[in-house]
Amino acid sequence: MLDILFEIVFPLVLLGLLLIIFISGIIKKKPERQFMTFHEFIKDWLGDHGQAHKLDEQFEQMKGDIAGKMYMPITYKGAKMFIKLGLSPNKVSIMNLIFSFLIFYAIIMLGKGHNLDLLSQQPFYGSWFIPLAFFVLFTGIIDGIDGSIARLLDIKSKSGAWFDNVIDRISDTLLLVCFIPTSFMILPVNGSYLDFRWMVWTNILLIFIYEYMRARHEGLGLHETKPYMGERITRFLVCFTFFLMYGVSSFAVLISYSINPVSAIKWTNSHSWLTTWTMLIFQISLLIIMVLSAIPFARYIWKNLKKMDNTKTD
Repeated sequence: MLDILFEIVFPLVLLGLLLIIFISGIIKKKPERQFMTFHEFIKDWLGDHGQAHKLDEQFEQMKGDIAGKMYMPITYKGAKMFIKLGLSPNKVSIMNLIFSFLIFYAIIMLGKGHNLDLLSQQPFYGSWFIPLAFFVLFTGIIDGIDGSIARLLDIKSKSGAWFDNVIDRISDTLLLVCFIPTSFMILPVNGSYLDFRWMVWTNILLIFIYEYMRARHEGLGLHETKPYMGERITRFLVCFTFFLMYGVSSFAVLISYSINPVSAIKWTNSHSWLTTWTMLIFQISLLIIMVLSAIPFARYIWKNLKKMDNTKTD
């Protein structure tokens, strides 16, 4: 009964909620709007992130980095498209949460094929990691669209920011905790099994510490922030990379086995290595990124909070 609820009812409910959100946006009346320009959009974003005192300097810097050239244009154009669909910031936040639940569901379901026959069965399940990888990337990209919608419509609110942050933390957890009930992190080594699921919990903890430090320093009045490697979009990109590696290897074996089962044997060593180690390397990479981000971020916050303390004392 529980299997039916999770495997069939759960995804249908999620898809039904998505459909309701889209229909509610489509039937909503959409007045004509004049949006701020892209440059105004970036400057407004910088102002909200504590850069108002050096706006021109930061604006020129952002125009030349990857955020200004790729991520910001995507969120700007994506927000305009979602507004035309009648979607509010909160609706997009809920959509992002639903997408995270769908990723959670997909990884658990695909994990059922992880330990099946390496050439004849596992590749069918593993190949689905290719579309899942791009779905993860899409989810990461639209993560910033809810705030961009609020910016373009000039409806930024503290309640909306709080709602978005809560959903982000739930999504962060879902994207990793789905590995726990699977065998991706239980590796056969020298005739026994090593359980690396503790690393998943460690990464969840590090992400929460990293995000809590940001929220807390803003609450203490330190509004200027500094991005590090451990930002959400980086975490999504890392996830996308390793999902794609796992999926491409599985798909290559699937095609090879379908054409000639005997010829597929040549993939045994490389595919076995990839299926065994890819997800662990993913977690190790994430662990390194979060450690190398959390430590300097903590030093940055501590240094600037001490400056604020000294200023008050003087």
